[in-house]
Amino acid sequence: MAGLSMIASIIISIIELFILLSPFISGWIGYSYIFSKLIYSFTKRYFNLNISFSRTWAITFLSGITSFIIILILIFLSSPYSINVTTIDYFIAIIVTGFITSLIAYKFLSNASLRVAIVISLTTILAYLSFIIIVYIIVNYVLNVLLNPNPDKICC
Repeated sequence: MAGLSMIASIIISIIELFILLSPFISGWIGYSYIFSKLIYSFTKRYFNLNISFSRTWAITFLSGITSFIIILILIFLSSPYSINVTTIDYFIAIIVTGFITSLIAYKFLSNASLRVAIVISLTTILAYLSFIIIVYIIVNYVLNVLLNPNPDKICC
């Protein structure tokens, strides 16, 4: 009976984790869909690469999920081991993991040459960075301007 309650509590914990992460995952699905359209158009126009949109979307989503997992690992490892992780470290983690994952995926999943895969991976990184900068500006605006009624204490 104790084993059954332990299994039930594990299942409930997994469901709660999915409920907690569902806005992030659905946002990432929407983000990867929008930027996959841009990357797909870029590869069709400039490289004449015969790749489907669904494959481009899957590669963008895969590289985004790996970046998200690396950031979660950094967040969970930074507090118990007293590692000082700055915002620049998160940006570097996103850039490196996104670039490597998309480079490998475009090279082997889309049968592109290494030169084309590198250019497409750089395009993917530029899309990630633009998205992150837009989100950072919006969050900074919400936290500093909308939630702070005193304009004298707005932090830059």
